[in-house]
Amino acid sequence: EARGLPHIGPGALIAIASSVRPTAPSGPFASMASCDVGVFTSCLCLIASLCTLLLGIMFVVLRLEDMDVHFKHCEFLEEDCNYYWRGVFSFRPNVFFDVWTPLFIGMLGTSVHVQSLRFCAFFDWFLPHNYMQYAFFMLVTCLFANIGYCGKLGVILGIYTAVCFVMCVVAHLSKEGEIKQVQTKY
Repeated sequence: EARGLPHIGPGALIAIASSVRPTAPSGPFASMASCDVGVFTSCLCLIASLCTLLLGIMFVVLRLEDMDVHFKHCEFLEEDCNYYWRGVFSFRPNVFFDVWTPLFIGMLGTSVHVQSLRFCAFFDWFLPHNYMQYAFFMLVTCLFANIGYCGKLGVILGIYTAVCFVMCVVAHLSKEGEIKQVQTKY
């Protein structure tokens, strides 16, 4: 007995430690405590992809906002009467990829969890199947489909998507295998 405290031997400590059982969390945060890193990461990435899809829609709308289709002032066969229209709706790769990248990347990322957005088997070639692939997909989304579009909103979404990239790496390092699907109705 030192300084008025009773002496507890090693056998007593082992008995006390073995009798302590962790209790399951209760209350409003009980379900959150049972959430694993894979499900949490998948939810974050789904939100990032939905926001990228919306960013793409907003970008196209902003591009179309000041555009006029000329008819009255055009000749019947005038080559560049609606030149600005081709700045949005064109299959020229430099125009097509510049304008439509956020919309398609957002749709592709959302289709990881929303099966009805997979319009054809072609989508399966580009969809990630594990968290390391998902990390690469989120990095591509950040760099090529968020930051350069819609001003500060694109930059903020790019930062959020970079956080998703880091979470995918954490999920991979936590030995999460295939991507855990977020249960959606669609």
